[in-house]
Amino acid sequence: MSVSVTVVAPASPEAAWERWSDVASWPAWNPECLAARVEGPTAPGTVLDLRLRHPRGREFFTRPRITEATPGEAFAWEARGLGLRATTAVRFAAEPDGTRIRLDADARGPLSFTYRMTMTDRTLATLYTRMLDALVEDLRR
Repeated sequence: MSVSVTVVAPASPEAAWERWSDVASWPAWNPECLAARVEGPTAPGTVLDLRLRHPRGREFFTRPRITEATPGEAFAWEARGLGLRATTAVRFAAEPDGTRIRLDADARGPLSFTYRMTMTDRTLATLYTRMLDALVEDLRR
């Protein structure tokens, strides 16, 4: 399973990265995030405590760990479970009209099929498209 979503935001890579990496403020602009708490600095190893809305409407919780946090360039995390590694990586690149933001999500491991039962490629693409579209709208303000 692998999903990629790309948008162009009307902001510099640094501004887009700053807004995206401020996970604790996601509920203020991200309609898919109902609650967010960050257990430490925005740095590799820090745990994110997220309550998100599945595209079908139900809530779910996840506690991924930040794996990369390079200002203006990349922000990534990984959720782990028995036999599962679900990774999300977001890259920021300057464009003439703003910043290209590319989000790649992947799940692997012997039990990744269980994850795919509720988080299909289509579901993840919908969830992350809504999140990135909300980020673009927030940066326009």
